[in-house]
Amino acid sequence: MVFIYVLLAILLFGLLVAVHEFGHFITAKLSGVRVNEFAIGMGPAIVKKQIGETVYALRLLPFGGFCAMEGEDSESSDPRAFSSRPVLYRIAIVLAGSVMNLISGFLVLSILFAPVKQWYTPIVADIGERTEVTGDFLRSGDTIKSVDGYNVYIYGDIFVGLSRGGDENSAYDIEVLRDGEKVLLKDVKLRTYDGTESSADDRKGISFVVEDTSFSGKTKYILQNGINLIRLVKVGLCDLISGSVSSDDLSGPIGIGKMMADTAKTDISSLLYLLAFISINLGVMNLLPLPALDGGRFVFLLFELVFRRPVPPKYEGYVHAAGLALLMLLMAFVTYNDIVKIFFK
Repeated sequence: MVFIYVLLAILLFGLLVAVHEFGHFITAKLSGVRVNEFAIGMGPAIVKKQIGETVYALRLLPFGGFCAMEGEDSESSDPRAFSSRPVLYRIAIVLAGSVMNLISGFLVLSILFAPVKQWYTPIVADIGERTEVTGDFLRSGDTIKSVDGYNVYIYGDIFVGLSRGGDENSAYDIEVLRDGEKVLLKDVKLRTYDGTESSADDRKGISFVVEDTSFSGKTKYILQNGINLIRLVKVGLCDLISGSVSSDDLSGPIGIGKMMADTAKTDISSLLYLLAFISINLGVMNLLPLPALDGGRFVFLLFELVFRRPVPPKYEGYVHAAGLALLMLLMAFVTYNDIVKIFFK
């Protein structure tokens, strides 16, 4: 049974990579660019077939893929080379992979939330006895907008913001929308939920308004959850840069696969939410302005668009090759890290 979960995780992760590369592929084809190879996976080819001008390949390692275009990293005299197409076409091709991942993430959220009939909102319904906050501070009807600067889009954001504040004696600055006006409540203290009651809406001594679904409400809820997942990627990056989390907490494909396999054992809803998060994560991370990533390529194309002259392809190729080497070193580190965490801790 464990093998089945691991296999499912590998297939789902491979699917997300395939979606990303398909975005590059289909946009390149529509833009008239010659695609030499479209591959899912890395390493030796298991299956390879040429159809027209393009070789389609399934490779051994299911943790990557590529769309190899003529003239992408080198000079080419082919009129259909990537480097020969107008700069706006090339920008669309470079960004298409991330856009596909973002769209896929929102589609998964749509599937996940389609059956939902009700959900909690960040609107306070009632203040319980276990909270130190009284009427003049947090009131029934207040819509919580932020907790210590952490913006609240959906109900779950409230507890993410509270968890970042420390222990049960922490005080929070909570911004609320009250009677149409934003009000900042300073040094609000909330007692930590002690686990003696099972009601999910009674955590922190506060109950929240439950809202019935509608088409427009559901659409808004899906968009809010998607934006929230994008924000979580940003928060994770900021925490890593600031040192709030250790590099040992980084995970690569193996760690992600295990996480997906573990989640699959719980329930399908949790797996779908994790799948949406990973898809959106892939989309956002690939837009970072780093060499070898789509965002790095976009920086070079933006330079060409602004200054009306491209960086020579061979020099851009050197930069991306160096970036790819560093990326491979990072991948080796996180893979080693994943193996140690899974098998030796």
